[in-house]
Amino acid sequence: MARHRSPRSRRAIAGSPPAAAFAAPVGIGGLRPALALPGNPLQWRMAAVVAAGGVVAAAGQAAYSGALPDFEAGANALHAGLAELSLLGSEATLPGPEPATDVADLGGRSVHVPLAPVAVAPAVGAPGAVTGAGLVADVVKAADLHRAAADAARRAAEEAEAARVAAEAEAARQAAELAKVGAAQSAAGGIQMLVGRVSSGFGLRGGTSHMGLDIAAPIGTPIHVPLAGTVISSGPASGFGLWVRVQHDDGTITTYGHINRSFVGVGQRVAKGEQIAEVGNRGESTGPHLHIEVTTPGGTKINPKPWLDEHGIGYT
Repeated sequence: MARHRSPRSRRAIAGSPPAAAFAAPVGIGGLRPALALPGNPLQWRMAAVVAAGGVVAAAGQAAYSGALPDFEAGANALHAGLAELSLLGSEATLPGPEPATDVADLGGRSVHVPLAPVAVAPAVGAPGAVTGAGLVADVVKAADLHRAAADAARRAAEEAEAARVAAEAEAARQAAELAKVGAAQSAAGGIQMLVGRVSSGFGLRGGTSHMGLDIAAPIGTPIHVPLAGTVISSGPASGFGLWVRVQHDDGTITTYGHINRSFVGVGQRVAKGEQIAEVGNRGESTGPHLHIEVTTPGGTKINPKPWLDEHGIGYT
């Protein structure tokens, strides 16, 4: 028996969405839009939500796939840099606390990432780099400089000591010679006027008359009067700088020029062999010496050498 179907039932059946309407892929996110949208608004909205979710998931997958190589490359570079810092740290890491680190998971590999900058010395070959070889060279150079300074100081001390010993030996030799000459003169009845060397004689010298005898000796060498007498001059004198003149008992006058100091005054009586002055380099003089003149009672200047020899007076 045939049954009558109402138009309402047919509309309900016709309104059911065909399976193919949602099976077709959409263009966005890998899906194509359905050829026919369902007529029910709720079902249409559900289809839109599903399509939008597919779009978001596809976009996220694409972003992840594009960023992953760069992230892995950065992780590899960071890992290589940390390995290089660890290698350099065995030679050039500056002293200090070990920096804190964190652990990052990069593609299944754990990497320690420093949370604070790592202080390291400049790389080998860079300006200001500190290396083991450089430190050793600096230490060796400093040791060499110290050794050189010590050697120089030692040599200077040795030279000073040698000079002191030589000076003492020379002084002792001169004292011994003076004592020997003095003893010989005393035995012969004469005295030692001074110890020196004749540097210029009496007579013509350079076109002019040299009216005395020059006896070279160091400044400060004692000068002893050869005979007793009275001091008639003691002080400054033109050409001589400073002089002493003594008139002896027979009227002979002896003059002592270029002296450094006088130890007597005018009118003073002096005994034979008494020190009256010391050798100097005053006035018109080219070096330390005694210029001695002998003037006869008649006022004539004579050669001092024969007169000194006659009286047994030593001067060399």
